[in-house]
Amino acid sequence: MRRGVLRKLTAVLLALVMAAALPGCSLLSEEDAAEIREESPEFIQGQSTGQELAPSYKADDIFSLNCVRDDSFNPFKAESTWNKMVGMLAYETLVTMDRNFEAQPNLVTNWASDDGLTWLFYVDTERSFHSGGHMTPADAVYSLQQAMYSSTRYSRRFANVSGVYGQGEDSFVVVLTKPNFRFYQLLNIPCIESGSGGEDRPSGTGPYKFNKRGTQLQLDENHPYAKDMPVDSITLKEYIAADDILQAFEDSLIDLVVNDPSAAASLGYSSSNITRYVDTTNLHYVGFNMNSTLFSQMQFRAMMTYAIDRDSIVYTAMGGAAVPSVLPIHPNSPLYLQDVAQSSSFNMDAFNMALSMAGAADVDYDGIIEFGNVKRTIDFIVCSDSGTKVSAARMIASQLTGAGLQVNLRELSYETFAQELHDGDFDMYYAEVKICNDWDLSYLLASGAALNYGGVRDSTLEGYISSFLASTPDQLAANTEQMCQYLLQSAPIVAVCFERTEALYHRGVISGLEPTQDSVFYNIQNWTIDLT
Repeated sequence: MRRGVLRKLTAVLLALVMAAALPGCSLLSEEDAAEIREESPEFIQGQSTGQELAPSYKADDIFSLNCVRDDSFNPFKAESTWNKMVGMLAYETLVTMDRNFEAQPNLVTNWASDDGLTWLFYVDTERSFHSGGHMTPADAVYSLQQAMYSSTRYSRRFANVSGVYGQGEDSFVVVLTKPNFRFYQLLNIPCIESGSGGEDRPSGTGPYKFNKRGTQLQLDENHPYAKDMPVDSITLKEYIAADDILQAFEDSLIDLVVNDPSAAASLGYSSSNITRYVDTTNLHYVGFNMNSTLFSQMQFRAMMTYAIDRDSIVYTAMGGAAVPSVLPIHPNSPLYLQDVAQSSSFNMDAFNMALSMAGAADVDYDGIIEFGNVKRTIDFIVCSDSGTKVSAARMIASQLTGAGLQVNLRELSYETFAQELHDGDFDMYYAEVKICNDWDLSYLLASGAALNYGGVRDSTLEGYISSFLASTPDQLAANTEQMCQYLLQSAPIVAVCFERTEALYHRGVISGLEPTQDSVFYNIQNWTIDLT
């Protein structure tokens, strides 16, 4: 292709970035497309669901990922989903979370604590940064401080850290304000070289490093798995508008994408691609207003667990992109108590019995349940920005209505939903929250916590959560069961499911993919990539 055509393509792509907010804009005019077709026999016209899309290039012999060049690649500052994904190849985490949400050694090789308050972590000083320097405890301390003070993505999990400092040549210490024998589970944070926090592409320890222009990832030959990596380089391309991202992926101009099917910005990728679900700790749940006339009473909250058909919600409302869960702990976790969960799963007979035992009945035989001889309408709110959440809330409302309860489901914009939660203007709400890997529910249920929308004030529950976190290995099973049993009994919230995100790739290109919440490239050294 002539340089003039390349310049034309570059100019048009830059114009596209500036006009990204205009949906449906074509990447190239037909005049431009005709010129490029004449110059390049590889040029093709993209197709999607029978409709002609913007021109593009057919599958090539390079492995490519999408990115947003105007956003930072710094793992503590990046806002773009695409840049966060690219960063997973350049920045490794202190510990690695496996598919059961359990921490495995990585840049931190070992850890210990006698009291759950003071933790000693050992780092792998044989690992090197892309700049050439070896990793030291100072780099780990610096990265932890970046996570604590410079990143809204990670800061919440470190609210109970009172100090962090290096100790010796190969270790660092973290001091907590409250004992937490599961604190090491929270160190799945990226590591960057000390002092590089202000850079958009700081030096990391990952298997790939950025080239000088930031247009490509190149294999770091000093990485311990360098010889096992499936490709030597990865090209970074940029597609901004949703239609262009879809087209680029369908035309194999980018080879791997991620998608959140429950998000408002979910993209409808073709079913001809291979989709791998990725389990997450994003919990969908029903919460209650503790000042509600009805749900201020524990028995009415507790009975709701029997009325939620979680399997139907997951497979009908969410298309299988979730995992049903009775407990606010992921079923993949070794801490999930299957027997306890089973006893509180969907069961309309148990729900009706609980209603009767609470003194609720259809006194006048009109098909509507009275509470203390009074008909009450449940004010149920959900954010309308997510179609899956709306569908799930509708299913719950329908199930309750079928059982004889009066339910008014209000589907609200994000701004109105947030305001109603703040004002306490609801009886019941449907929401989502990301649970940290230590399964600490304090920031959701502790008195005065930022996400405690229902106004929960339960010192007994807070004590059980603290005991759970402070459990030594021999205490953990008993304290986990005690906490979960009380959660089901007091029911400040009722768990529904944990979201799954999607990793999509082209048939025959990638094999061995086993993505986790932390990295779509988990165990990339075991992948095979075929670009022929």
